[in-house]
Amino acid sequence: MGKVLGYARISTDNGQDIASQKAKLEELGAVVVFCDIANGSKLDGREQLEAALRLLEPSDQLLALHPDRLARDTGDLLTIAKRVVEKGAVLRIDDPKIVFDGTDMASEVLLTLFGLIGSVEKHFIRARQRRGIEAAKLKGVYKGRPATIDPAQVRALRDEGLGATAISRRLNIGRASVYRMLAV
Repeated sequence: MGKVLGYARISTDNGQDIASQKAKLEELGAVVVFCDIANGSKLDGREQLEAALRLLEPSDQLLALHPDRLARDTGDLLTIAKRVVEKGAVLRIDDPKIVFDGTDMASEVLLTLFGLIGSVEKHFIRARQRRGIEAAKLKGVYKGRPATIDPAQVRALRDEGLGATAISRRLNIGRASVYRMLAV
């Protein structure tokens, strides 16, 4: 049997602690634990997951505590599982107990099911977030992100005879932003 590589993820480091996941993975036999602070709804920017996948060798295991620590999407979860298997390794999830080596249809069904559950969960999280933002807007608490571009400055440069491309270069902003400011 090869080495066990653990993978832990938290969404933000604002009030969340990865230490408990790391300790549990080590308790379950992980010799190294790769940790990402990233949103689980996409694979982009998950450098530690990529590093773990690159290091896998035949007969190794990639261990995660829960399916949603790997991904909150069926396609992403199955992509990770298949990348593990392509390396000749095994994906092991602690809760629920899933061992995926690419030969057992039941394990693939379970991964698909938990990926679907993650997708549904992601949908509800976004819906709650939208409702919270709308409620905060009604109270006047949520104003959105502060503007970073001064429309008056854009108009002043246009009045000097500069075109959108020149304005965008001068202010180090996108040309679409210039057009948006001039339309207001």
